[in-house]
Amino acid sequence: MKSLLKDPLLHFLGLGLGLFVLFQLTGNEGVRENEIFIDRESLLTYLQYQSVAFDREQFELFLNDMTPREIEDLIEEATREEILYREALALELNRDDYIIRGRLVQKLRYLSEGFANDDLALNENELIAYFERNRSAYDIDPYITFTHVFFNSERRGREEALRLAETTLLELNAASVSFEEASAHGDRFPYFINYVERPPQLIASHLGGDISEILFQLPANDSVWHGPFESRFGSHLVLITSQEPARSPSFQEVRERVQTDAQAARAREQTEAAIRNIMDQYDVVVSPELTNSQQTVE
Repeated sequence: MKSLLKDPLLHFLGLGLGLFVLFQLTGNEGVRENEIFIDRESLLTYLQYQSVAFDREQFELFLNDMTPREIEDLIEEATREEILYREALALELNRDDYIIRGRLVQKLRYLSEGFANDDLALNENELIAYFERNRSAYDIDPYITFTHVFFNSERRGREEALRLAETTLLELNAASVSFEEASAHGDRFPYFINYVERPPQLIASHLGGDISEILFQLPANDSVWHGPFESRFGSHLVLITSQEPARSPSFQEVRERVQTDAQAARAREQTEAAIRNIMDQYDVVVSPELTNSQQTVE
């Protein structure tokens, strides 16, 4: 019984019943409160307010160029807004003009989300099933940690920069220069000296795709310098201290993220179902001029 009282669809059906009784008592014969009439004028108004650009001629042309499927989608969007707007007014959230129409629709959406999201609990099997369906979203990208000594080819010339890099490579390995000591050698680099747990995309954007690919193939060893490698800036000597390949984590590793994502997905589904239930209470009448134009557009 308690769960029934929290059912958002029950709330909305109760609201609809209340409105129906009110309609019968007021005796407004000939007026159908649950009928939506969509014509060309209403679509033009909808387009202009959505774009906040009030150029009727422009939107006339825009509407003329739309395909039948695009017009059908536009009718759906305009109908959706009109229905949510009416429901917002029925709840007396506000009684102002068209400018705040979007705000009223938002308010009703928030209410429907509140009703729909009362119970978002998922059991362990549901979480695991969600994880399996969306496993790729939790893949961990590869990353690498390294430092480098750089010689500027623009300032020194390519041959001199390369020569210095080859000579310095021997010195660095002979002296077992550490990660922390790298900054005392070479020239200033436009980006970073130390790259800590960085993905291949970032390395490629700084040093070039070829170097990035090579570095991710080298073994990590904090006592071995590699190079020289040439980028568009000059020559580089690299010390790789750690590297992790791409991998798919286990469910337990990302369980908290999965729970958050799964609950958000359920909230969206329930909210959409609640809104769809509201929309099902209305009859939508489309102007013949729109249906005829769809038949003539190729």
